[in-house]
Amino acid sequence: MANLIQLNEGTPIVWGTAATYDGDGGAITHEMLFTSLADSAARQGVKADLGDPRPRQYAVTLRIEMDVAPDPNKYVYVYWAPSLSGTAATANPGGVSGADAAYTGTAGSTLAIALNRLTLIGVMYMLPDVAAVVQQETWMFTPPTRYGSPVIYNASGEALEDDALEQSLTFTPEDDEAQ
Repeated sequence: MANLIQLNEGTPIVWGTAATYDGDGGAITHEMLFTSLADSAARQGVKADLGDPRPRQYAVTLRIEMDVAPDPNKYVYVYWAPSLSGTAATANPGGVSGADAAYTGTAGSTLAIALNRLTLIGVMYMLPDVAAVVQQETWMFTPPTRYGSPVIYNASGEALEDDALEQSLTFTPEDDEAQ
């Protein structure tokens, strides 16, 4: 008889704003302010420790609300800044600080150039929905290192909603189990 490999979901790692979050994407474990993220701007979240050992892959879910309905053919990008160090400001690519803050790249480059140093997780195609609609997308991702920070780049043509109720980024561990 052949072996069976099952996929087990672990405890999610969730970036968001704990003070105003409604919890639909799981309990906040790391801070990342999505509120009013402007078009052509980026935000980085607090560096996370994915554990040792860690799952091989994660289901990464972005949940955002727009302040105004965006035009179609616009996007929001999700990046990962892998790191060899658990210390916030150490061994991060592209000038990522490992703290919840605006992300502008490095002192010697533009934001667009610095984003090339990060690992692209996924691209959310924006739907022209009104502000009350939560836009959500999920990708599978294999982090190359134990530590890292997420970066969201808004190229939607509009700012994100000015509250953080439904906005989050969730990494759900997907553990393979052989039986």
